[in-house]
Amino acid sequence: MKYQLHCSAVKLARKDGLFGKSDPFVIIKSYGKPVGFSNVVMKNLNPFWDPIELDVDACGGPHESITIEVFDFDSDAKHDFIGSFTVPIQEFIRNLNKKYPLMNSSLKKQKPQGHFVLTRADVDNRPNALAYSVHFVGKSLARKDGLLGKSDPFLMIYTNGNIQGQSSDKLIFVAKTEWIKDSLNPVWDPLTLSVHSCGGLDMELLIRAYDYDSDGGHDLIGACTTTLRQLVTSKPTLLLIDQKKVGKLYNNSGTLSVGTAPPTQPLYDDNIGRINIQFRAKKLDNKDTFSKSDPYLKIMKGDSFTLHTTPHIKNDLNPVWPAFDLLVSECGLTEVLTFEVWDHDSGSDDFIGSCAMSLRHLLFWEKNPAWRLKNPKRRGLTQNSGMLEVVSLNPYASGPSAVASYHQKAMAGPAMAGVPYASQYGTSHPPAYGTAQPQPGAYGTAARNANEFPSHINANIPQQGTAAPAINASPLMPQQQPHNVPYQSQYTTNAMTSQYSPQGSSREGMQAAGAGTQVGDISLQKQPEPYGISLNKKPEASSLPSYATNY
Repeated sequence: MKYQLHCSAVKLARKDGLFGKSDPFVIIKSYGKPVGFSNVVMKNLNPFWDPIELDVDACGGPHESITIEVFDFDSDAKHDFIGSFTVPIQEFIRNLNKKYPLMNSSLKKQKPQGHFVLTRADVDNRPNALAYSVHFVGKSLARKDGLLGKSDPFLMIYTNGNIQGQSSDKLIFVAKTEWIKDSLNPVWDPLTLSVHSCGGLDMELLIRAYDYDSDGGHDLIGACTTTLRQLVTSKPTLLLIDQKKVGKLYNNSGTLSVGTAPPTQPLYDDNIGRINIQFRAKKLDNKDTFSKSDPYLKIMKGDSFTLHTTPHIKNDLNPVWPAFDLLVSECGLTEVLTFEVWDHDSGSDDFIGSCAMSLRHLLFWEKNPAWRLKNPKRRGLTQNSGMLEVVSLNPYASGPSAVASYHQKAMAGPAMAGVPYASQYGTSHPPAYGTAQPQPGAYGTAARNANEFPSHINANIPQQGTAAPAINASPLMPQQQPHNVPYQSQYTTNAMTSQYSPQGSSREGMQAAGAGTQVGDISLQKQPEPYGISLNKKPEASSLPSYATNY
């Protein structure tokens, strides 16, 4: 169950000086985890926020307590705490228009720093979407191309967990946007963020904004942290911070906000079995004195395991290697691989440069197909020793997506339990990743009043009871039968079907099908009798017990 909470505050404390006001926003927490977010209301001590979505299931149920915290937004990301209170969800929903004092225990003089009011709580029965089309907008980004230049910004999104939500010390790539040339106020194309790829709605996401450089040496503009829930349920204002510049005179490197975030069809990549890919290199360092390098590409997992080595190309600093396959079972989808370029020699080969990325990162190659090759031992002003580019990339599904099948079961209910979801990847000529369009009619549209919820919340959410799309054949594995569905042999003949098909199991049906009056050891003409008892023969009195003959 979810609620859309209409909240306000009264007489908040001033946090921007004696003559200033506050820029309040709300965070709702359950067991210390943020589960609800409001927008920022600028310069207002009596704010009315847009409806705040509260997912009761994410809090553990209606009997659990939540903590509501109010902050004053600051441009340096050091938001001032105004006050908070804790209340059971059930009690909070029932007591409309009650004034809850906002307390700040860090103050010497304990008095309310304002009051928080819930004026309305609308029940929101719409299920959570499986993916969202997030429309990021940047504003006042830092200049990275000189005083007179601008920036060519793009976003990279990471998480510290995997699809099971387990935390990790390594950043795991989730998605990235295209780069926009010469813009300090970029508006990127909508980016599909799947819940399972982000590790859930509440897994912390790291968003980094970079300035694109043609040599691959992209400059960091700034970074921020958030969650998918915050991105899609509120209108956040996220501050991009460059930690190297943090000081007294530094505030931020720009802001990042979300224009819209409607639900959309998720992108499932857990069923990709192999990726057919072709690389080329440009402007490689020359390692031979009297000729050019003879480069080849080697893909490594870890320090010692070689996944693939291409043939070397003689006397070419801009080689194009033949396409080859990478198996996801060997590479892993989110594990970082090392791509090394070497110069082939008759003796020991010379190292040219390397770069690192995961297969999931490669699937976004159309956003930016080039990576800079670095050589730490290179002499000169930079470590740049050339560029590695993707020429073509085609993913092949190895079967139905396990994540999609799980989602399909949960959404379709018992009637559709066990039916695999169709793969989005083609069979004969698979499209480049990200170009497949959502299947029309795969999901329903929830009817709602347009004014009932905020405009940024879209009702195009997968509904219960919708039919699963047909399963496409896979290039690697034969089409699998749905679970819990009787298997139909491909060798069944018409004669066998007439005798043993469930559709002809009745006596009349079997006779009409030409099965005759005898099937195996069973006669269709003989009326069965209960075991040991004849219903047509009256028992003799001598065979009955004494008490039965008295009636």
